[in-house]
Amino acid sequence: MNPMNPSQYPVLALLLSAPATVFAATFDAPDGSKFDITGFTKHEWTRSASGARVVPDDLSTYVFDARNALSKPAESQTRRASRDAQLSMQQVSLGWNKETAGAVSMEARLTYRWRSSDALTFFDTPYVDYLQSNGSPLKRDYTEKFVGIGRPDLGSIKYGTQLSRSWSRSDAFSFPIGQSGTWADSGAGFGIFPSALRLTSPMFEDGSGKLTGEITLATDKINTFMVERPTNPVLAFSPNPTKPRATELFLQFSNSKNLIELTVQSAKGAKQTAFGKSALIGWIGDPDTLPSSSTTPRNAATPSQSVVVLQGNHWANPQNMYTWGVRRSQWSGSAASCNYSHTRRECIFGLDTGFNYGSAADSYLGYKASTFDAMLGWSHYRGPYTYTLSGVYFGRASSKNPVEWGQSNSAVHFNLGVARKVPEVNKGLTVTAGIGHSIFDRIGPAPVSMPNNNFLGANPLYVRRATSATAGLTWVF
Repeated sequence: MNPMNPSQYPVLALLLSAPATVFAATFDAPDGSKFDITGFTKHEWTRSASGARVVPDDLSTYVFDARNALSKPAESQTRRASRDAQLSMQQVSLGWNKETAGAVSMEARLTYRWRSSDALTFFDTPYVDYLQSNGSPLKRDYTEKFVGIGRPDLGSIKYGTQLSRSWSRSDAFSFPIGQSGTWADSGAGFGIFPSALRLTSPMFEDGSGKLTGEITLATDKINTFMVERPTNPVLAFSPNPTKPRATELFLQFSNSKNLIELTVQSAKGAKQTAFGKSALIGWIGDPDTLPSSSTTPRNAATPSQSVVVLQGNHWANPQNMYTWGVRRSQWSGSAASCNYSHTRRECIFGLDTGFNYGSAADSYLGYKASTFDAMLGWSHYRGPYTYTLSGVYFGRASSKNPVEWGQSNSAVHFNLGVARKVPEVNKGLTVTAGIGHSIFDRIGPAPVSMPNNNFLGANPLYVRRATSATAGLTWVF
């Protein structure tokens, strides 16, 4: 039995609600091997009460102050985003497995996911763009590309590109209550491990429930994609790009009423981020010099970050489910890395925009930050309908950074939703609708655990509230 699929209510709810869980064709080979092709397509249309204020890249991403913590542009320098937004997402997964007479199972899986900002566009761009393609079909931005072997009484081993538990399990819990884009996509975790070894224990069971544990060791190559190494000796890399490494521990407990999971992830040498589904890619290093000297290297410290997530579902009865989660994120802080352009003869900061950085007097070096976030939701099942009410809270951060980078801000995002399965058309089709409302505590940069200022559809540099309505459909095939 797959340890990620506990029994009774937890299985039913996650299988029926998570978009990455799919039903598809299977094929049996003469040697006993089984092949499967699975997938889904998702389409959403969103209308906001007012478009968010967007700061041009030349005043944010491409300078050393991506969050505009040091320099807030005037409203006249910004533009309003369109009130209408769309999303299209597709996934195709190819799998192979074979079980021997001795109950040893072997498997391989290849999964790719696309997304587009046009709801009617299919198979457009990679879901998470983290790899430079060389034309080979196997060198792409796969979300999964692994092989594995296991036995029920011994556990399993998998190696290759895999989804982290910090993102994939957060997504599985938050998607059914309309909070996937807020809960799973934020915080200090990484979502895709380009190269990972995962060891999963056998399932332990007693009268109280079932318990499974695993450990994942992940890494990636040194990141030099689009990095121009300066030839000027006074701008030498100090330090050099680093190879990222991450360790993730995962525990899952389940019984007839509860599904509880604990994820602990720690990473070092990776590009610092609060985008929870980003890939584990290497820090590009820091070739910049001190603002006061063109010959003295800045010696920025190698970045590190970690996340602890405790989350679960509780089934009060077959008609009512409660979803909850608490999360602690921590970052070391990271200076915006100068990628010196010989053509422009200046620093370009867009490849690594830094995290919780200080002022020019501090050489823009990063400051440590930690924060707690929480999620709570209720789902009510009535025939083909599911009604949901949920909220995600982003807390203030603890940091000694004298610059206000978002550590004093907090926010909450509420969502009221309804979904209906449409078996009259196809048993894999679900239509959804929802209303979301976001409230920031103060005007200023977004809370530290958000990946950017426009994360909730409102830029808190200028406004504190945002409201939107979304309609969509998901077809699992």
